[in-house]
Amino acid sequence: MTTQKQLLLALTMGLSWMLTDVRAVLAATEQTTTPQAASRTPTAPTEEHPVWNHPQGHSTRFLVNEGAFHALVADLTGDGRADLAFTSHGGNMIRVFRQVAPRRFEATEEQNIAGFHPNDTIALPGVPQRYLINAEGKNQLRVVAAQSDGRLTLVSDYSQPHPLGSTPFAWPNWGRLSLAVVPYSGTELTLLRDFDPEKGQAKTAIAIPTDRDPRPVRIADLNGDGLPELIFPTFRNSKIWAIEYAGAEQTPRLRELASFKEGWPRQVIPFDLNQDGKIDLLAPMSTQEHIAVLLNDGQGHFTEGQAIPYPGRLGVHTLAVGQDRGGRYLLAGGSRALVLYRERKEKPGTFENKRLPMTDWPNRVELVDVDGDGWLDAVIANQGPLESQVIYGPLWDIFGKLSVNPPDNA
Repeated sequence: MTTQKQLLLALTMGLSWMLTDVRAVLAATEQTTTPQAASRTPTAPTEEHPVWNHPQGHSTRFLVNEGAFHALVADLTGDGRADLAFTSHGGNMIRVFRQVAPRRFEATEEQNIAGFHPNDTIALPGVPQRYLINAEGKNQLRVVAAQSDGRLTLVSDYSQPHPLGSTPFAWPNWGRLSLAVVPYSGTELTLLRDFDPEKGQAKTAIAIPTDRDPRPVRIADLNGDGLPELIFPTFRNSKIWAIEYAGAEQTPRLRELASFKEGWPRQVIPFDLNQDGKIDLLAPMSTQEHIAVLLNDGQGHFTEGQAIPYPGRLGVHTLAVGQDRGGRYLLAGGSRALVLYRERKEKPGTFENKRLPMTDWPNRVELVDVDGDGWLDAVIANQGPLESQVIYGPLWDIFGKLSVNPPDNA
């Protein structure tokens, strides 16, 4: 009897030990596999999945190898939805992301049609729809057409030394389309009068001597005469200029609008800051923590206004402006940060801001309604290969959420 009891006790203890071991193994397995399973959930785009959507739908990020120099937002595929084309200067390619449904994108393969070190890619006005690549390494302006699958096909080439950016404009008796082209580096700006994108030809090419390193042109009617001026900064000496129409057969006039002691502006943005019906100018300073303000007297003459502070380091690389039903906005990209400004309704011309940290710097930003919901979205072409993205509106609310819980890589 005693022997049977001892045997039963031993079996019971053995089973207990076995159950304990099983529980321990299961617990250890759970502890070791749960983080691994979690780690398989992507937090950024990858080669296998080059489009990544934020879990709460706040943004979409895109894989752009070697980083994006420029972002084009346009209906490339002809289906009525805005698509994205990121140009990679370092990657020597363009990558198109087709928007197949609101906020749902599909990646196309990288396209090398732009050649070595491409810069800005823009949409040209007119029909049929054409796009222009500033193909620096090829010393060409490349006109392309977009196919329904996002592929870009060559239409024509125009020989142009190392172009950085081109801006379409129209002046009386200058044809349907002309271009203002700035070089990646140099001391002149080129006006291509009556440019034919189908043939890659211009009636006349006019070289306008400038100070060192003119940056891409914006157009605005500064004096109310109905004719747009071509406005641009020269980077190295921190000056702002306008090229003015002088007549059908006259050489356009170059006029200095403003000069700063320092700052190195990469852009000048037309914007009626004080809402007086006159186009003012914003000059984001790349080596100072502010956006310079130039107030227009209505005749195209400017005085410096109170600068808009930038709450980041070093300065502003790129700036965009826009308006939706939430108000007027500025979007500034600087070193490791993206800053959204919203105009104070009770005090027009002044802004509050929200700062979103980033690991790299934005090369280009745009404010445009990408998903068609009536709210502006922020499009960012970022130097980091994983950080080019769209942040969806309403932007003031979403920036508040993202700044509290920034992305894992910020």
